Amino acid sequence: MLKAASASALLNAFLMALQIAIGLTAHSDGLLADGIHTLSDLAADSVVLIVLYLSTKQLNATPREGDGDTSQAVASLLIAVLLIATAAEMLWHSIGQTATLSGNTTMLVSALAVSGFVTIAKEALFRYMRAEGRRTGSAILLASAWHARMDAVSALVATLGVAGSMAGMPMLDHVAGAAIGLMIMRMGCISARSALTQLSAGAAEKVAARPAAE
Repeated sequence: MLKAASASALLNAFLMALQIAIGLTAHSDGLLADGIHTLSDLAADSVVLIVLYLSTKQLNATPREGDGDTSQAVASLLIAVLLIATAAEMLWHSIGQTATLSGNTTMLVSALAVSGFVTIAKEALFRYMRAEGRRTGSAILLASAWHARMDAVSALVATLGVAGSMAGMPMLDHVAGAAIGLMIMRMGCISARSALTQLSAGAAEKVAARPAAE
C-alpha cells in the first residue's frame, strides 16, 4: 500500500511541476488550473502516506476498535477541505484572468502535449491504484484511485480548452479552468459530507458502547 501511495506522490510531483511551468509560460488557464489541482493531489498523497504509515504502526501495537476508521475519516476530511480551497482559488483565477494563450506556436503545442500526457498518466495511475486497492483491500487506496480518475477527466477538459484556444476560441481555455474548479469543488463537498457522516457515526457508536463497557 505504501509503495502504491509513494508512486502516486512521485508522479503527481513530476506532473505538477510540468503543468505549472508550461501553464505559466503559455498563459493557459486550463493547464495552470490543472497544475494547481495536481499540487492539491500531492498534498492529499502526503495525508494518505501518513495515514497508511500510522495504520502500519498500529498493526504492531494493541489496536483500539474504530481507531483506523476514525483516522481515515479525518484524513478524508482534510483532503476534502484542501480540495474545496483549491477549487475556490482556481475559480477566482479563471474569472479574473484576462490573458490569452501565448502566440508562440512551440509553447502552444507544448501546452497541448503536456495536458494530453497528464490525461494518459492519470488514467494509468487510476488503473494501478485501483488494482492495488482491490488486491490489498485498502479503502483509502481505492478512494485515491477514483480521485486519480477524476484528475484524468479534469486533465482532458484542460486539453480541450488548450485545443479550443489554438483553434481561435481563447475563451474556451478560461472556461476549461473554471469547469475544472467546479468539478473539484463538487468532489470536495461530497468527500467532506461523507467524512463528516463517518465521523458522526463513529462518535455515536463510541457513546453507545461506553455504558456497556462500564
